[in-house]
Amino acid sequence: MQTILEILNKSISYFQSKGVPNAKLDAQCLLAGALNCKRLELFLRFEEPLTGENLDKVRDFVRRRARREPLQYILGKTDFFGISIKCDARALIPRPETENLCDILASKYFTDENAALDILELGVGSGAVSLALKNHFKRAKVFGVDKSPQALSLARENAAELGLEADFRESDWFEKVEGKYDLIFANPPYLTDAEVESAQPEVSRFEPILALRSDDEGIADLRKILSAAPDFLKDGALIACECGILHPKVLAEEFGETYSKIETLPDMSGRMRYILCRK
Repeated sequence: MQTILEILNKSISYFQSKGVPNAKLDAQCLLAGALNCKRLELFLRFEEPLTGENLDKVRDFVRRRARREPLQYILGKTDFFGISIKCDARALIPRPETENLCDILASKYFTDENAALDILELGVGSGAVSLALKNHFKRAKVFGVDKSPQALSLARENAAELGLEADFRESDWFEKVEGKYDLIFANPPYLTDAEVESAQPEVSRFEPILALRSDDEGIADLRKILSAAPDFLKDGALIACECGILHPKVLAEEFGETYSKIETLPDMSGRMRYILCRK
């Protein structure tokens, strides 16, 4: 009969042999997920034998991760800007870069948590951004669109599970959007074909390709969004976009006369990642 520590060590070695990044942390997270406990609790249970359904579940999780299925899809959830979001292959996994943009907006641009904001998200995916912003700005009205019915179904499930109100509808960017907003948030596809092909297997094999790549060296959807956005922004309102690292400078030059003010900002690693345009 094997203990939790023995299974953990075997899982780490197996992941390392398969080239799985962060082998030790991933093994710990998967065991904790299978046992429905916090990761740090494992250290208090190392000598506990692992048997029956728990052992079967751990083995299934380990096999899936060794095939490079993303950790978040296996565990079925991830934390994002104050909320826990259900994750599966219907939508992209929420990224730290996107969470960072939410934090920038809340800490520097919309500092009143009680503000009655009208917020639009283009490309809601799992609903992480829309629901995290609704959770932060309690009085906000949040409207989100996506052209993927599968992603919208996941976003609605997350809204129901979290008890947060957001209006999610099917639309190709602004196609079926009406009204004007204080904030438009967009994290559109921005990878090139070459970037998709060279991406880690977790991305290229498992995440929805339509949410990853865009034409014209990854910038086509960003151009489409920034061209149309002024018609849906209130005077002085803001659109914030996550971009590929080469895009903010190009877009700032192209749309310099479209907006009253444009800022480009780096992500946590210092790479230029965001463009914020004010009407």
